[in-house]
Amino acid sequence: MTPTHNAIGRRSFLAGATGLLAAGLAACGAGGGSGSAGNAQSGPGFPVNIPNRYGTAEIGAAPKNVVSLGITDHDVLLPLGVIPAGLTAWGPWDSGVGPWVEPMLGGQRPKVLGSEVDVEKVIALQPDVMVALQSALTQEQYNRLAAFNPVVAQPPNSIDYGVNWREQAEAIGKAVGKQAEVEELIRQTQSRIDQTREANPKLRGKTHVTVRTDSKGTYAAYTKPDARTALLEQLGLKLSPEIEKLDAGGKFNVKISKEQVGLLDADVVIVTTAKPADVDVVRNDPLLNNLPATKRGSLVLLDDYDLTMALGSATVSSIPFTLDNLTPKLSAAVK
Repeated sequence: MTPTHNAIGRRSFLAGATGLLAAGLAACGAGGGSGSAGNAQSGPGFPVNIPNRYGTAEIGAAPKNVVSLGITDHDVLLPLGVIPAGLTAWGPWDSGVGPWVEPMLGGQRPKVLGSEVDVEKVIALQPDVMVALQSALTQEQYNRLAAFNPVVAQPPNSIDYGVNWREQAEAIGKAVGKQAEVEELIRQTQSRIDQTREANPKLRGKTHVTVRTDSKGTYAAYTKPDARTALLEQLGLKLSPEIEKLDAGGKFNVKISKEQVGLLDADVVIVTTAKPADVDVVRNDPLLNNLPATKRGSLVLLDDYDLTMALGSATVSSIPFTLDNLTPKLSAAVK
């Protein structure tokens, strides 16, 4: 049996969602790039101190050259008018950024860095500040980078890749001297979430599981600290108690064996894939197709990889894109 879901084409909402986002952010007055790698302008609010897991970033003046090491930190920098000199690869896009922010590059192409932090390559970009909030930056990497210039690393007590979208935005806004603009971004994003929740009361109180799988049949369920879970819960959904009680060892997902696939059942099950090529195989996965959620049409297989990445990003920039594309699928799946 094939999972029942309302398919939305890969680009069906792209033009509208990108246009709405750009229009909404115009009020921030951040402006685009003009040829330099970083475009933050000097202003009040400096010096600033931003504590992190390994120390404190002490930033004396508005940085003019920024490198983004967190996998989604550019999603906050770009709407602030800060085009990083380099950014960590995230997703399948040549530019290194999702379609919800690519127009904000203004035709510029930051250096796309590998998923593993290469300290020498980062320093070669001569950054005034390095932003590594949504990252797995180690103490050793931090020490070497911080010896060159300030590093805005993972917040204290956070898990790797598990920083709340608000905390991420606030820290980056402070680091580049754009606090007022970030407050407006946060207000707009929260307003979109609130509007979506109010327009979809049938989601309230329903349990959900978001699972990552692939053509080899490995499964991982996203946990309470994960950005996907946090966003879905803001829409009124609740993480399945069966997943919530599992010990993920402080990580943002927990592995589920084939014998445990029944734990993935919920009022609505969202299935994401490791890569676009996995979708066709996963669509015919016999274990997932045997879930009660699938049989009643409550399994949502994300066959648009842009949406998969947007949901995983959960930033001030990607959340509007996610809401536009995912909400109709959730509404159809909840019975």
